Amino acid sequence: MNKLINIAMSILFITSSLLLAQSKTDWSFDGQVQLRSELDGRDFSNKTYPTSFASMRTRLGLNANISDRIYLYVQAQDSRVFGVEPTVTSSISNLDLHQGYVRLINPLDLPFSVQAGRFEMIYGTERFFGAGNWTYVGRSYDGVRFSYSGLIKADVFALSTYQGTAMVTSASGSATGSTAYSYPSKSDSGSSIYGMWLNSSSLIQNNVIDLFAYYDIARKQALDHFDSVSTTTIGLNHRGEYGPFSSLTELGLQKGKRGAKDVNAYLVSIQGFYKYEDVKLGLGVDLVSGTKPSDSTKVNTFYSSYATSHRFYGFMDYFYKTPSASYMLGIDDYYITSLYNPKDCDFTFGANYHMLSSNVKNKVGMSSLGRELDLTVSYNFFKKTTITWGGSLFSQGNLMKSYFNTAKITRDDAGFWSYVMITANF
Repeated sequence: MNKLINIAMSILFITSSLLLAQSKTDWSFDGQVQLRSELDGRDFSNKTYPTSFASMRTRLGLNANISDRIYLYVQAQDSRVFGVEPTVTSSISNLDLHQGYVRLINPLDLPFSVQAGRFEMIYGTERFFGAGNWTYVGRSYDGVRFSYSGLIKADVFALSTYQGTAMVTSASGSATGSTAYSYPSKSDSGSSIYGMWLNSSSLIQNNVIDLFAYYDIARKQALDHFDSVSTTTIGLNHRGEYGPFSSLTELGLQKGKRGAKDVNAYLVSIQGFYKYEDVKLGLGVDLVSGTKPSDSTKVNTFYSSYATSHRFYGFMDYFYKTPSASYMLGIDDYYITSLYNPKDCDFTFGANYHMLSSNVKNKVGMSSLGRELDLTVSYNFFKKTTITWGGSLFSQGNLMKSYFNTAKITRDDAGFWSYVMITANF
């Protein structure tokens, strides 16, 4: 399948290059600078000094619109943590292509578009597919996406997430090394995603329904870089509005294989909101299935590998990577959210409270992870420029203490974390 992706991308780039030479082109620029300073005391011990650091992400994009039929976009990105260079005259190799793609509109006069190259994937709340833009690097994908926009919007995509074999640089029979043809031939050891996302926002008034499915495949490598993976995830999202009330439901079911183990996992998120004038209140529950420690033949832990996980399970990111952070036990999160945006005011205030436990108990019967309080204040400094402060506290439960306790230090103190972030777009 990776060969098909490469062929499709080559045809698209050749076609767009030919049309570019024959058509009028409108050029535009965009960019973003994100600066964030953090104070990190998330280790549950006041005997250690909290760490502090600052990160910066800089993006510059160039867009070409060719007669509303072809879009070319290139976005460079520099990501850095302040002070990582050994001296002030040193440099680090951290400049990368974040996005670079071509999109063809209605090729062959058919009602769809084709996008190929490197691009972000954002669907719904980003619980399953997101750009991960909270981090100072972000996430983008290499591949091709076909999109249809009508009464029902549909995307079909094929993405390459890891190239298992080196690119052949010489077809000479005398070529040697990792970039030559291997003999005897080796099987593909890369990883890919194939999927579809359907959106029916136009069918029912005040209701939006998403149906999606994607297939994750990671072929086992000779050096055991990762176990073989072959899983299918199917799901449904629903967003509804009922006067001052609204709801959000997200469901995912995952089945397949991880190594020799059968996968049978689920994710359920149900949220309800009430808005009165400038205040929005919400209640929610997230259930992410886990694997019992006594089960050595199955994987019941749901993997949300492509989510923007900072949005969920508390802003302190203890559970940013849900499977590993919960030691495969899963997450149950019951929470209260609130948002206050005064009329004609540039400030927005938020407060969230999470009650967290593992989905299944550990070997000695513990499941309590803790309680987290998140506060945020956002200031709209200027058009497309926002200053945000955030502060969080975490009171750990017995299971969380067992994760962090060491022979030298017990972790009885509350965890804390705070940040100030400037996001400027143009």
